[in-house]
Amino acid sequence: MQRHNRLFIVFLLAFILRISLIFVAHHGDLNNNISWGTLAVERGLGGFYEGEDWPFSAPNQPPLTILMLVGVRAIWQAVETTSWWLNNNVNFFYSPFIWFWEEKGMTLLVKLPGILADLGIGWLIYEYFRKKNRIKLGFKLTAVWLFNPVVWYNSAVWGQTDSVVNLLGLIAVFALLDKKLIKVGIFMTLSLLFKGSLAVFTPILLVAAYLQKHRLKVWLKAASYSLIATVLVSMWFHPQIDVFFWLFNLYKQRILSGEIGFLTANAFNFWWLIDSGETLDSNIFLGIPARIWGFAIAGIGTAGIIYWLRKKFSDKTLFFSLALVALLTFLFMTRIHERYLYPFFPPATILLGLIPGLALPYTILSALHLLNLYHLFWAPSFTSLEALYRTSWLAYAIAMLNILIFFYLLRLLKKARI
Repeated sequence: MQRHNRLFIVFLLAFILRISLIFVAHHGDLNNNISWGTLAVERGLGGFYEGEDWPFSAPNQPPLTILMLVGVRAIWQAVETTSWWLNNNVNFFYSPFIWFWEEKGMTLLVKLPGILADLGIGWLIYEYFRKKNRIKLGFKLTAVWLFNPVVWYNSAVWGQTDSVVNLLGLIAVFALLDKKLIKVGIFMTLSLLFKGSLAVFTPILLVAAYLQKHRLKVWLKAASYSLIATVLVSMWFHPQIDVFFWLFNLYKQRILSGEIGFLTANAFNFWWLIDSGETLDSNIFLGIPARIWGFAIAGIGTAGIIYWLRKKFSDKTLFFSLALVALLTFLFMTRIHERYLYPFFPPATILLGLIPGLALPYTILSALHLLNLYHLFWAPSFTSLEALYRTSWLAYAIAMLNILIFFYLLRLLKKARI
């Protein structure tokens, strides 16, 4: 009972921390999310992506994200209607709540899914080690995850939903370790329908599933359930027989292409060292466009990681492969945003309990990623820190250290310490 009380306190403190930070900053991305949820409710979901007159930008997130925002808006409206009724019919109702809700209610609700997903990932980490009878270690690593500034800054301060994507993906990974291929297919599909950021994990998971030697019947069932999940999510926006063709074009033209075709979109990575300015990734380097170089390096690196995974498949090597692929693609693909390093941290946090000597690079990379997230957001404002970014050396140093940590992790792999 005492153990459960301590765990409850950790989760409660983590939740309180995040709630206290919700109104510290309002990133411009929130305006998009709030407007998409509002307009989806007002206009309806059919043909939503084909609409016009967007107050901020046209929707560039997958269907499941929009459905979540619709749910958020519906909750906001329900609370607003209820609060007005209470205000008009109950004498002791606290009337100022109405003005708070109209001004800040949507900001609170839009940030809440990411906050709850933070806690969900923390719970999955704890459960993984509890099932291995390493409860104390699970408790410690859950606390590491929940109080890592990279995690709560992303969800509570910025208001991003990277934790939601990674929660769905991590459920798929744990289902894979339990050899539940159908569950893997469903949750990985939902992750990709929410955002495409974990697409880089799919080759690793497919190879791992292949190594488990599932029967053809199970593969077909998993594929069928994935297709059903895709239809159930997408049909709200395009209830036509060509829904898969429509979805393919949506990802190709609106989602995966990205809004910024630069070498780097504020990610302190390899391409930042090449040119941190607004250089398009269609520019030629050594006779080949930079974007092709990025895909080639990521593809070759992923193939090498898969080759190693096939030789030494285990929980440890699977998590290490996922962490490596996340760091690899962040460093060497083009058009990468600063937040795209986030998928490294869930598997890396678990690896802290499996690989000796990983604590230092994990801590350094967390600090570097936090500094990258702070760049251009400037929230909360620290003028002395902001001044450091005006000198080119800081961002270059962070990019170099990110790359060095990647090669340090490769060195661990080469020395067969994994």
